[in-house]
Amino acid sequence: MWIFDFRSEYLSVKDIVEISDYEITIDEETNAKSTITCLKKTGAKAKDIIAVKKNNEVVYWGIIDEIQNTDGEVKYTFITKFITNLFDRKITVRHEDYIRSSIENFLDDALNYFFANSPDTFVNMTWLKPSHQGNHGKEISITNVENNIYNFHTWMTNCTQLYNVNYIFSIVKENNHWYLSLLIKMLDPDKELIDTNAMNISNYTEVFETEIMAKVSVLYSKKNGQDESGRYILYLKTDRTTTTDGNDPDRAEGNITTVYTENYEDANQTALDEMKSNAYNHNITFDLDKYIPAGTPIAIKTKESVIYNTYISSVKITQKRFYEYICGNIRINFIDKLKKEKQNA
Repeated sequence: MWIFDFRSEYLSVKDIVEISDYEITIDEETNAKSTITCLKKTGAKAKDIIAVKKNNEVVYWGIIDEIQNTDGEVKYTFITKFITNLFDRKITVRHEDYIRSSIENFLDDALNYFFANSPDTFVNMTWLKPSHQGNHGKEISITNVENNIYNFHTWMTNCTQLYNVNYIFSIVKENNHWYLSLLIKMLDPDKELIDTNAMNISNYTEVFETEIMAKVSVLYSKKNGQDESGRYILYLKTDRTTTTDGNDPDRAEGNITTVYTENYEDANQTALDEMKSNAYNHNITFDLDKYIPAGTPIAIKTKESVIYNTYISSVKITQKRFYEYICGNIRINFIDKLKKEKQNA
């Protein structure tokens, strides 16, 4: 485990220690904490950054929440959180219009302005180098805003869950100084294939549900920038598409909800995001002897050769050979699930 000084101007190593025991959980949906034990006293403090390497590969970036030591024992237990918790802070909305041309650029701009190079130089993370790759516009607004204030870490996690935005950390050297690089990148939804018939997978579990979100009413208060309240309604069809026609003969049955977005221009994407709740939290789990970073979009091929698109929402790393994975939202529709249930009947 490498320990980096959070309070330094440039990224500097405080210590490198061997780990005696660990249970590392990377799960931004639950913001789970990890436990790492070493048999050496270090100069580490809360907020310091750590990198854990296993099999010559960095498998975990984190920040120290607290360090526990009982009765002066040699054993020191580090309680840590995943590194994106560096950005667990409420900030004001800035350049929200950037999202429509590049969600990656919007995130990059916020990280630079509020964290790396803010007007308050005393609190700046001067060792942080945000950047982005690719430009994917989204017709959306920030969803967790109240009085023009929102939690940036929550928004980062939402972007991973809904739009495959990933945050890739590494160490870079510029002008003889070391920095923490943060690359913002939208990953290919089919980048990683998990074949349950061909790979060394164990403890594979699927849970199927039949409830879906089939109708979403979106209330809005502005249209084309003007005050003009109204309602936009989107319906799910049985062929996996959507429609605004409530009389469509191919409408799917399911749950109904009502949500709010300020701008009419965001209404369609807001409704589609709600319908992604048709993708069921944590309904596939498996163990694999291969490391896949949290947030990676994957396609799982089941024993019946059905392929589901999802992403790695949780990784647990222990001293066992296998990594334990939990999948996030399975992006399938009601008809897919009914077919699967009939196969299992």
